[in-house]
Amino acid sequence: MARRTISFTVSLLLALASSSLPVAADPSNVDDETVVACEQILVEACPSHASGSRPELGPQLVGNPTDVVTVLRVGLRATTFNVSGGVATEQAGQDHADVRVTGTVGDFHVIDLATGKQIAAPAAGQEVRVAFAGGLYQVSVGGGIAAAVSGPVRFRASDPTNTFKVLSIRRSLWTSPTTRANGVPDYAGEIEITRGPSTAAGMVNLVNIVPLEAYVRGVVVNESIASFSVAALEAQAVAARGYALANKDSTRFGRPYGLDDSTASQVYRGKGSEHPNGNAAVAATEGLVATYAGTIISALYSSSMGGHTEDNEWIFNLPPSQLPGTNAAPYLRGVYDGEGAAPDLSTDAGIAAFWGERRPATFDSCPRVNNRFDRWSIDIDATTLRSRLLVPGRSVVVSGNTSGSVSGVQIVRRTGASARAAVVRISLTSGVVEVRGWDNVRRVVGTSVASKPWVCMTPGATIPASFVLNNPSVIEEQFSGGVFTGIRSSGGGWGHNVGMSQFGANGRGLAGQSFLEILKAYYTGIEVAAYPIDVRLVPGGGPRQLRQTFASPSGAGRLRIVASGDLKALSVHVNEACDLRFTDAQLAAGAIEMDVSSCLVAGPNVIQYNPVGQGGAARVEVIVD
Repeated sequence: MARRTISFTVSLLLALASSSLPVAADPSNVDDETVVACEQILVEACPSHASGSRPELGPQLVGNPTDVVTVLRVGLRATTFNVSGGVATEQAGQDHADVRVTGTVGDFHVIDLATGKQIAAPAAGQEVRVAFAGGLYQVSVGGGIAAAVSGPVRFRASDPTNTFKVLSIRRSLWTSPTTRANGVPDYAGEIEITRGPSTAAGMVNLVNIVPLEAYVRGVVVNESIASFSVAALEAQAVAARGYALANKDSTRFGRPYGLDDSTASQVYRGKGSEHPNGNAAVAATEGLVATYAGTIISALYSSSMGGHTEDNEWIFNLPPSQLPGTNAAPYLRGVYDGEGAAPDLSTDAGIAAFWGERRPATFDSCPRVNNRFDRWSIDIDATTLRSRLLVPGRSVVVSGNTSGSVSGVQIVRRTGASARAAVVRISLTSGVVEVRGWDNVRRVVGTSVASKPWVCMTPGATIPASFVLNNPSVIEEQFSGGVFTGIRSSGGGWGHNVGMSQFGANGRGLAGQSFLEILKAYYTGIEVAAYPIDVRLVPGGGPRQLRQTFASPSGAGRLRIVASGDLKALSVHVNEACDLRFTDAQLAAGAIEMDVSSCLVAGPNVIQYNPVGQGGAARVEVIVD
């Protein structure tokens, strides 16, 4: 396509408002002991911070990068082993006693970043060990001491096809297209051994400096299921990419990275965990994220929602003492997740009708996607109910005390969109208590007691004992001879109920919806765009050229620019085919939006921004259609 300069009429829009969401949790809230071993491919085994299922870690950061992101810094957690050498915990603490690394192709360079000098240039397969003692990084090659340096220590390959194998940890990797097992992981990019302000004495941190898209390839089928529909995996790739970009500069770990590879961020296992289905989804959505008002959204997702999602302020309520919270996000609204008319949840009869039995019209139903969580029912005896009430922080005493036995259970307040239990009142012979909020409710009246068969699953499969399901939608009191004996809790879905349902996305994909349709169904009012960049010129720093690659599914898209301050001009080059030039007067007049479909192609596209001036800023993005 020949380069051409386009003349156009600038469309003046209202300034786009930035969404305001809470900052990250204090690093002291990140508890290494709560990170679970994540060995299975099924996403429900590994609820992550990105999925919203780690409320103890605090809310996500939300923001746009200020530059074109080419690499991320991802902390790789240590593995603990049992006495027989098997894996005890795949992704345990953040600090390592030592790290052992080798390359796979060509020689590689071990560099002391304090001086920039090379320590060694081992051949592929030669092991390098790094530990920390006496205030220095102790580096040994092939068992012999090479150097003690100030560090950090960087591993850099000479061959671009190299991946680094970290011999001191194990991860769940693909051994065939359908089988996974623990093995030595390998990682694209570079490896760094370093320390941060919270690193334990005598320990080191292991960091993978990895290209953005390679990182997303190592996440998609660890947070979703490789056999899901193409569109569902594409939607998962967009959500994972947005989480990474919005959280890459977080300081909550107290280590020199904003993301880690465990459930404390998103589960990432490197190249060996990639799957062809996931890789295709990443390539088809390269550079794309979901945005609202020009800002990357907190694209929460979880396993399944039973056919109806929930407003975020009912689940992740801020302040936590108020229900619902004041933190309603306009793009995290509860929606009916099915075909046909939405259910009437305004009456007890309507609630019982929808949540009390399987609904084949919902996109995450068992008949569509073999989702065992679409409807469930569990029995909880009175003694177990009382023992759960006594866990500190689980309930609030309304009157009397908790010394008596349980005599009744009622839902007294429901969530705003899906009518799940938000507040449950439990009467005892000695008083009345209330269980408030999603996490407390699900742990008291949404957790199984004994193992029982799933309603939908392979014959013989069971709900394990003490399995935390969800906050129920229906609670039926059970009596024997007029004496209260317990409850039957019924509900649908598994997870936090906010944002995208992963099983529902699969159902939508199988029904013919595209990843764009799936994302817009779950995230109200969003757009899908090449990730927005906040271009900020530093006085005296001169202009910068920012080049970004992104996918356009249909070759259609709109360029949006929102400038502020004293930005003198902005040139935009699309695919080496279109030159767009914006003057200071145009930039100062308001938001600019124009159709650039004639400059785009279906598939990968390249756009370059050239700001001019010694100050000012601009938020730039291309919305794909």
